[in-house]
Amino acid sequence: MTHLVHDRFGDILVPTTGPEFEPLNWPKAGGYPLFPYHNKLVGAAFSHEGRHYEVLPHPAMVTDAQHGPAHRGPWHVVSQERDRIELAVDYRADADWPFDFRAVQRFLMSDDGLDVELSMTNTGSVSMPGGFGWHPYFATRFENAAVSDARQIWPIGEAGIPSGKPPDDRADERLPGEGFTIFLSDWQRASAVTNGGAKVFVTAGPELPHMVAHRTPAYVCLEPVSHVAGVFGFPSDKQHAAGLFVLQPGKERTARLRLSIGPA
Repeated sequence: MTHLVHDRFGDILVPTTGPEFEPLNWPKAGGYPLFPYHNKLVGAAFSHEGRHYEVLPHPAMVTDAQHGPAHRGPWHVVSQERDRIELAVDYRADADWPFDFRAVQRFLMSDDGLDVELSMTNTGSVSMPGGFGWHPYFATRFENAAVSDARQIWPIGEAGIPSGKPPDDRADERLPGEGFTIFLSDWQRASAVTNGGAKVFVTAGPELPHMVAHRTPAYVCLEPVSHVAGVFGFPSDKQHAAGLFVLQPGKERTARLRLSIGPA
């Protein structure tokens, strides 16, 4: 998604500035899907069912992979109507990810919001680990309020992401009016006030119980996700509780989120 514009409030998401960009360097704008994992994959490697896998690191990360490769692939339109569109990518195992899968995004517009459905199906012949999420860039400045009712916040390790230590309790819903990246869980609703005067509420179903919140002077990202960032590096007995799931061949996972838009 390159733009999301409201007829009264203007840009809800930071708009992309042109029709083309380098896929490895998604502009800090729009919103894109996170398949089959999100955030940093430390060392560009992970283990699954006793086997070690290595993937290509992101050029900007030097040694780590980032945000999964699906949003860089050739998506196609499955169906389209005036108020909705379905996009899909059929991913084949390669150096960026060693498993086959099909990822789908469904967008449904309404007068006061946007509904998003994400699904991932294992189209290969062996089980695959993973997760998914959505990465929007809301058009807002530091002085505009942003909040999340998440009741847990994860300690950050040396890699800049959670290391597997248990989360801490969180009471203050306000997000700082400064640059930050934090990792949250057990949330029901988050919101941000845009530069055009909209208040955007983000909600999601139980399939997306975690959230990454990231802020700069030009935007705030409130990213609903299925697993905690860094989960591939957690002790194996803690990965499932932190949201990492395993898809057997032919099996599908689906998640839903909503952006509700009104006056601030």
